[in-house]
Amino acid sequence: MRSMAVNFDFNKARSIFRTEINGSTRFLITTLCAAAMWGGAAWFFGLAESASSALILQETRYHELSRAVAEYRALTSSSSASKANSVDAMTAFTQVSAQIGLGSRVSRVVPTPDGKRCSVEVGRLYAEELVDMVRELAARGIRVISAEVRALPASQERLFTLSAVVGIDA
Repeated sequence: MRSMAVNFDFNKARSIFRTEINGSTRFLITTLCAAAMWGGAAWFFGLAESASSALILQETRYHELSRAVAEYRALTSSSSASKANSVDAMTAFTQVSAQIGLGSRVSRVVPTPDGKRCSVEVGRLYAEELVDMVRELAARGIRVISAEVRALPASQERLFTLSAVVGIDA
């Protein structure tokens, strides 16, 4: 293999930049314009690529957020619908009173036509039984909407009489 020698004369390069050779001015202007156009095109396509990738990222985020919102709406609507449909105030109160052992002390349970609320009256309740009843009703999704509690003295402790409206909020 033959070695190649590159012969570069700096004097000729200087004469081109000093525009001493015919056409060197045109050559320099053309070179500078070509370099400027190449740089501008590279900058423009870099901006376009950056904008395109940012747009794709934003579209991906939007679709993920839309999917998450749809899943959340499906969860909340199904859970609230199942809660609203599965909770019957009269049934829940009857179950709680049987669990606590109120028995004959429940003197009145009158449901509303929609089944979401009922009026109850319970007599001779101890404080612990009253608290347990409210806690158990709350665990089943039923709350005391309004109540009148009367305290009656009985030996060492007080007994309570409860008249209340219990149910779910519509």
